[in-house]
Amino acid sequence: MSAASKIVRKAAKAKPTPPAGDNALIEARKRARDRQEAKVTPQQGSIATKMTVSKTDIEQAKTANELDKLERRIDEMPDGLRKKMMQDMVEKQRKKFEGMQADEMDKSVRKSAQAARDRSKFKGYTPSSPFNRGGMPSRKGSYDMRKGGMFMKGNK
Repeated sequence: MSAASKIVRKAAKAKPTPPAGDNALIEARKRARDRQEAKVTPQQGSIATKMTVSKTDIEQAKTANELDKLERRIDEMPDGLRKKMMQDMVEKQRKKFEGMQADEMDKSVRKSAQAARDRSKFKGYTPSSPFNRGGMPSRKGSYDMRKGGMFMKGNK
C-alpha cells in the first residue's frame, strides 16, 4: 500500500471541520447536541400500529404488567405461608382479569358477527322454507283443552 493511498483513506475517515465563522460553529454545535439528544430520548413504541388504542386497552395492559411484576416479586420471596398466600391472591386476580378479557372478546366477536349478518343482503324465503307455512292448523275437529291442549278427532 502506497503512502498516498494511506493519506487518502485517513482523510476520508476524518470528520470534516466546520467552516470558519461564528454561525457555522454554532450550527455544528447545534447538530451535535441534536444528535446527542436523539440518542438519549427513549423511543415511544405503539401497542398496535394499525388500529386505535382505547383508554381501557391501555389500562388493561398496565394491569397485566403490574400482575406480572407482582408475580416476579413473589417468586423471589422465600418459601412460606406468606408466599403461598400472595401467590393465591395474584392467581385469583389474574383469573378474574383474564375472565373479564375473555368476556369482552366474546362480546366483540358476537357484535362483529351480527354486523356482518346485518350487512348481508336479504335473500328472501323460498316456498320450501320452514318459515313459509304460517297460520294456525285447520279448525276441523274438537279443541278440548282438558286433554292436553288442541287436538283434532278423526283428521288423520
